[in-house]
Amino acid sequence: MNNQPLVSILIVAYNPGDYLTNTLISCLNQSYQNTEILLLDNNSSEDIRKYISQAEQTTKKTWKITPFFEKTNHGPYKGLNFLLERANWHYIAIQDHDDIWHLEKLEKQVNFLETHPDYVWCETKTIMYYEADKKYFEYFLGDTNYYTIHPSLMFRNNGKFRYNITETEYMCDSYALKYNLCNGEKKICNLDESLTTHIIKASSSNYSYRWYTLSFKNLKRAYEIHSIAYATLTTGWEIMRKLVYPALMKIQQDALITKIERIPFILFWNMIQLSKETDWWR
Repeated sequence: MNNQPLVSILIVAYNPGDYLTNTLISCLNQSYQNTEILLLDNNSSEDIRKYISQAEQTTKKTWKITPFFEKTNHGPYKGLNFLLERANWHYIAIQDHDDIWHLEKLEKQVNFLETHPDYVWCETKTIMYYEADKKYFEYFLGDTNYYTIHPSLMFRNNGKFRYNITETEYMCDSYALKYNLCNGEKKICNLDESLTTHIIKASSSNYSYRWYTLSFKNLKRAYEIHSIAYATLTTGWEIMRKLVYPALMKIQQDALITKIERIPFILFWNMIQLSKETDWWR
């Protein structure tokens, strides 16, 4: 074990509820155990220590989680920068505070990156779970995209990578990954296995449209990240989100937002039936 590369798992949490317990259990129970978990509480109104304690008691692993507590909510990407400054291990794995990993996820990603030194990061197929109506979709970006479902991501820790753009900018994570981590080159691998489950809450509280603003700079950024056709589709979708969703939330129509968010998956991705291969996370 001591000869294996070390993996720092980074989690930024804000009012996660008991989702965090299951997330931490899936991280602690990984088949690949040369890991640490750096967890930032982004000024939650609830005490997340109870979720940490529940996960540690369930797994009998009380030494892996290092929590940090902020008195201001700095947003997810500034929070990740905070953790990146404290992560000194070989690989970085990003996890959301409410998502679930297959128990072999890290092991398969480390094995790939160790045997393919030309690749900078590795991600996986993702099961998108819409909590409100219990629908599942398999999401796969292909081998050469620069954007990712964040909780599926693992990359080499060069000690320099930071999300050095503001929370209000469109797809700031993807832009940073493409230009700051990969220098604009296609140094990505997407493993063709569903090893991550991304939970879309019934409350719609994890939609990123809340963070960034509509601006010429953000529209320009979309075309820098995507192809022309895809950028046109995604910017139209994001404009709709910014204009329509706040109005729906004011009249307490979060369930309708969830249904709207499912439309791209109905049109472009495969609805899946749970099986032994896809039911591992529950």
